[in-house]
Amino acid sequence: MKSSFGHRLLALTALGVWVAFAAPAAADTADEIRALKARLNKLEAQEAEARRAAKAAAAQAAAAAAHPAPVVIAGAPPAPKHWYEKISIRGYTQMRYNDILSAHNFNDAYAYGDRSVGPRQNFFLRRIRLIFSGDISDHLYLYLQPDFASSPSGTFSSSPSSVVSGVPYYGYYNYQVGTYNLNAGNFAQLRDAYADISVDDKKEFRFRVGQSKIPYGFTNMQSSQNRLTLDRPDGLNTCCKDERDLGIFFYYTPEHMRHLFRDLVKNNLKGSGDYGMFAFGVYNGQGANRVELNKGVHLVTRFTYPYVFENGQVVEASIQGYTGRFVPATSAIIPSLGMATNWAGYRPNQYPWNASPFTGAVAPFVNAPGYNNPGNFNTTYYPTPLAGVWNPSCVNGCVGVKDERVAVTGIIYPQPFGVFAEWNWGRGPVLDPYQLVVKDGKLNGGYVIVTYKYDDKEFGLGTFFPYVQWQQYRGGAKTEVNAPYNRVNELEVGVEWQPLPEVEFTAAYAHMNRTNLALAPYRQWQGDLLRMQLQWNY
Repeated sequence: MKSSFGHRLLALTALGVWVAFAAPAAADTADEIRALKARLNKLEAQEAEARRAAKAAAAQAAAAAAHPAPVVIAGAPPAPKHWYEKISIRGYTQMRYNDILSAHNFNDAYAYGDRSVGPRQNFFLRRIRLIFSGDISDHLYLYLQPDFASSPSGTFSSSPSSVVSGVPYYGYYNYQVGTYNLNAGNFAQLRDAYADISVDDKKEFRFRVGQSKIPYGFTNMQSSQNRLTLDRPDGLNTCCKDERDLGIFFYYTPEHMRHLFRDLVKNNLKGSGDYGMFAFGVYNGQGANRVELNKGVHLVTRFTYPYVFENGQVVEASIQGYTGRFVPATSAIIPSLGMATNWAGYRPNQYPWNASPFTGAVAPFVNAPGYNNPGNFNTTYYPTPLAGVWNPSCVNGCVGVKDERVAVTGIIYPQPFGVFAEWNWGRGPVLDPYQLVVKDGKLNGGYVIVTYKYDDKEFGLGTFFPYVQWQQYRGGAKTEVNAPYNRVNELEVGVEWQPLPEVEFTAAYAHMNRTNLALAPYRQWQGDLLRMQLQWNY
């Protein structure tokens, strides 16, 4: 490099001598000298830059020698990802506002699926979900979903103020006032935690192990993120607390059906997702995040078949059922008549059990194997109070009350007109009319939803789903304390608006006629309710 620079310098010097002696005398010698100096400075700068580049290249070569890059062979597969690199994160949040427009008995306002329905309640965070999921390998899929909007029970209670003397029939319960506490809300609680283990490459046969949704009822399996109505109907939802339980479920879905179930959700048609064309499961039966209380398990099975017409319309028909025994929870109440009516709390003078110990609060007796029931000969107060001690305790390893249902489903997916309908029948735990005994009793109920999907392409306002829902239920609410009888007849009209894929707004008006399951004597209430919900997806 130095030799090259010297040659250039010698050439420039020779040129300068020639210019000085051979050029015409009139030439401006001073200008020529300045030009030569400028060229010399430029060459020196280029030489310095070349030396810096050489030094940097040497440093890079040394670093590469110390940390050699992996050899990449043409056509070789990419390096495998770590399991945590295959996990995706998504979620959604729902905020509601409820307003009771009118009510026959305001303090008894209650809805089984929405804790925010009640006196003096306004804004409410219904769900805050984060979902972690991904295919860890070709045969293992993980799914984890916590909810950060869970709240403990007892935030509001309608406690009786006093017994009005001279009114023995309604005295204790007909005169109530609200009492309040400072219970906090919005705790984190597990919703789903399961693994899908596929036994074949196409993932047509798989086992779902952990806490997950029970394959019973289309509305129960449908995600709250995609569901049209704000709450699931009582008729189907009373089967399973939080729609989930801990167990093992087997799913079979042909490959083309897997794609169809996925597209029904992806194309905004209110699908339920892939819970198998055929499903069979074994699970605890007490509900999600709850301790198992008997040695028996619940069994569930389901068969569904979606059919695609030539014009693209999709219809789906399903049948499902489960069986098992459920251990209900009980607490002390004052027995009375009129449950699930407007005159609940009635205690006539000739009331059959209007004697000790039934003059005060008593826990209902559970008529099922393993309790102090007549089969064990340990009680004399049931079925007729004669003498002895009322003891409703579980003393012989409780088996629980019979709990079984069967349901049918019919779906016409909204393209653009849609119908969702389900009905189920069965037996389950229910408090008897005297509010003294929890036993198995008949139940039935279901719903019909009619909707229309409208995509506004002219003004770009988004997608609208106006809908009408009617639901009815008659039977026990097994997951509530004392399994009170629940009588529901409700009509709801609403619209879901999706201005953006990540934002949804729902407004619904409901004329409700349902039972207050939160507080004995379980009065019926009628009212008109306006609800609004904003949901954002992420």
